Amino acid sequence: MTTVAPPVVAHRASPTAHTVRRLAATLVHLALWFWSIAVVAIIAANLVGWSVRGSTDVSIAVYARQASIWFPFSLGIMLVAAFLRVHVAAGLTRRTFVRAALLVQVAAGLAYAAVLTSLVLVERAVHDALGWDSVITEIQLADASSPVWVLLVDLAVPFVAGNLSGLLVGVVYQRAGGWWGTLALPLTAGPVVVTQYVAGARVADLPGIWTTTGAGHLALAVGVGVVSAVATAVAFSAVTRRLQLAPNP
Repeated sequence: MTTVAPPVVAHRASPTAHTVRRLAATLVHLALWFWSIAVVAIIAANLVGWSVRGSTDVSIAVYARQASIWFPFSLGIMLVAAFLRVHVAAGLTRRTFVRAALLVQVAAGLAYAAVLTSLVLVERAVHDALGWDSVITEIQLADASSPVWVLLVDLAVPFVAGNLSGLLVGVVYQRAGGWWGTLALPLTAGPVVVTQYVAGARVADLPGIWTTTGAGHLALAVGVGVVSAVATAVAFSAVTRRLQLAPNP
């Protein structure tokens, strides 16, 4: 009697996991270029400070903060412009794209924050070994005396908010066109500006009603950032799921 082996069923990744891999591969490739250039720039700036003044007593690495917000922000726009139409044309759903894009962009924001925090700490260790200071002059809540987790949170909140805002900006341009997409920028890109304003308001004595303690202001900045990020994600999801994509001409 011959025994028939059961058919082998090939395991297929879920549509969301497949989309995550596609989007993440693009972001990782570009991130490698970004951080390679950033490391070279940080080293070069430290060497220039040493050659001109005999020491570099400020943190150079932390100045990558602005680039780490706006470069991934632009990549969020690119993900929507380059992948959404192809994704839907391939028979996948907008819901899948929304899930994958949000997951990838949140992960990217956290990863950028972790990398920049690590660079700041490595640079600080080198400065300490050379007898230099590592003063943070970038307008943000964390300074050279702050615990590592404060620096990480201070970076992660605007990074994630910026990434999600990039997605929203991209899909609103797809939905409303160039003129309305540009006019909507105060709403779609506004959360990035808000998170930076709240984080720096107390430090730079900007106008506003803020808590007077560092811990309270950090809680306020994180709270505003999280609410902004969630609202941006909800708006991105709503606009994308209702987006009608015309075929390419």
